[in-house]
Amino acid sequence: MRKKLFPLLIVMLFAIAACNQEAKDNADATKNDTTLVTVLTFEQQADSCIEKPVIIEGTVLHLCKHGGKRMFLVDGADSIRVEVTTGPKIAKFDEALVGSRVRVFGTLKEERIDAKYLNEWEAEVKKPEENHAVGVHSGAKGHEDHSVQDKLDQINALRADLKNSGKDHLSNFSIEADHFIELK
Repeated sequence: MRKKLFPLLIVMLFAIAACNQEAKDNADATKNDTTLVTVLTFEQQADSCIEKPVIIEGTVLHLCKHGGKRMFLVDGADSIRVEVTTGPKIAKFDEALVGSRVRVFGTLKEERIDAKYLNEWEAEVKKPEENHAVGVHSGAKGHEDHSVQDKLDQINALRADLKNSGKDHLSNFSIEADHFIELK
């Protein structure tokens, strides 16, 4: 009986070792697929990283007041901002992060802004109680307090940008955060 079980035991050990190596290889591949992006080159890198894991570092310039679900990172020039949204594992960003340097691990997302999107946004803005979650968030100081006319002006500016682009959509890129660390 031992003679019959011994070859079977050897085969099982090889199978287990092969499976463990495959799992390790898959974990290494996941780490190698993550792209390091920077605030300054984010727009140039974004097209090639959509729906892929990324890491970015920056200083938190702004956190949206409405729920703390968005923060904006800068690095040197405040004119370049990268939007970071909470992912499923993060309830909200703490306001104490404003001014802190953070490293964010997440997935690069693309929101396509086309004529249909702009028409729906305009309809929301014109409702008596518009929905703050609708629209393009810039992270500019006071963007939460924009009047209806300010938002309509923004929609019209995006319509002009869309027309001038020669494409059927504009892209608004952001990072959906899985987790982040505050750097010292």
